[in-house]
Amino acid sequence: MRVAIIGGGVIGCAIALEARRRGFEVTVVDKLGAVGHGTTSASCGIVRRFYSQPGMIAMAHEGAKIWSDWADHLGPIDDELAVFEQTGVLFILPELDETARQTAAEMRKVGVEAELLSADEIAGRFPFLDVSSQHPTTSPEHPSFFEPTGRRIGGACFEADGGYVVYPGLATQNLRSAAERDGAAFLLKREVVAIQKEGTRFRLQFKKGEPLESDVVVNAAGPHSSIVNRMAGVTLPLTTQALRREVHQMPNPLFDEETESSPLPVIGDVDGGVYTRPEARGRALIVGTTDPECDEFEWVGDPDDYDQTVTEPYRQRQCLRLMKRIPELQLGPARGVASLYDVTVEDWYPIADKTGLPGYYVCIGTSGSSFKTAPVLGRLMAEIIESCQGGTDIDTEPFQLALPRIGVSIDTRFLSRLRGELASTGTVIG
Repeated sequence: MRVAIIGGGVIGCAIALEARRRGFEVTVVDKLGAVGHGTTSASCGIVRRFYSQPGMIAMAHEGAKIWSDWADHLGPIDDELAVFEQTGVLFILPELDETARQTAAEMRKVGVEAELLSADEIAGRFPFLDVSSQHPTTSPEHPSFFEPTGRRIGGACFEADGGYVVYPGLATQNLRSAAERDGAAFLLKREVVAIQKEGTRFRLQFKKGEPLESDVVVNAAGPHSSIVNRMAGVTLPLTTQALRREVHQMPNPLFDEETESSPLPVIGDVDGGVYTRPEARGRALIVGTTDPECDEFEWVGDPDDYDQTVTEPYRQRQCLRLMKRIPELQLGPARGVASLYDVTVEDWYPIADKTGLPGYYVCIGTSGSSFKTAPVLGRLMAEIIESCQGGTDIDTEPFQLALPRIGVSIDTRFLSRLRGELASTGTVIG
């Protein structure tokens, strides 16, 4: 069976490796000249398990196990390997309510060492953090932005073995190398302009080059996912759309030159409206948004035409919020990157499923949640294809995915195109 995967990011390359392991003839197509050079290259690569959905918690934990044993997952390749830095992940919350406690309980149920910390415990363990509450988050232009609230944060959830993958682009190249070793083909600089189905076969037409025929097509095109669906004539009950994002770099005042180390964990500051992680081996940090209600989303109609410059208002908003949490920080020179997410608008969870067009599959809406789960999503998609092409209707027999590294199985209906709208934060937090 011939499988064509549209998209050479971390998701597409993960699917390619797993599909080859099941004996499919695999070709990955991408309009760029190298894998992982699209929005994957701008990913922060954070590996955490704090999610609203129990199934996502389990997948993220399985993913963390894979990242911590990356060489074993890939098998022998000649590349330098991507590194998983396990700095810990601290999720700072406005309050430790029942939802937070249930989330921590679900994390522990699948084996995550999730620890709930009070504000005093956070101050003792991470003395460089100001534990004053900044909730509800405001913009720097707001008159009360620099005024103390007089309250403290509710607490935090800490994952001691969470962290981040240093170079997401390198991780994607690792997946490509492993897939090529096993026989997958990569057609780069091939922009798909039409998807036609003739009988049981698909034909991909490119802007340049000969067409490609396949039995199966997988849309893993990231921010271009909705455009690819339109080419195939596929409409889903859920909507994916490109969303503009910026992340910014700041000097890390916590870096110790003598020991070449930093005590900074990955921080998801839901109370303060930002997240941060170390960068440049701890000498710097990067900061992004957790989508507080006061910020408007920047939806993008054309993913090939958007503002790719770092903007000063966006930078001020994120950096100043982080400076309130880490008072030792200084603003520093303007450095950062603007890129795109591919978001499932209704609930921010991925869609990993078949579609109403036989042989056409999607793994989309993945940004902000799925770098960490990419190796797991790759296997899920390969197994869904194998099952559906073998005659199983996963709409009536929901697919059960085994997660061998953590020893559980999950019902994947929460990733179905037919799921309706999931209960979630409606943000990157999930």
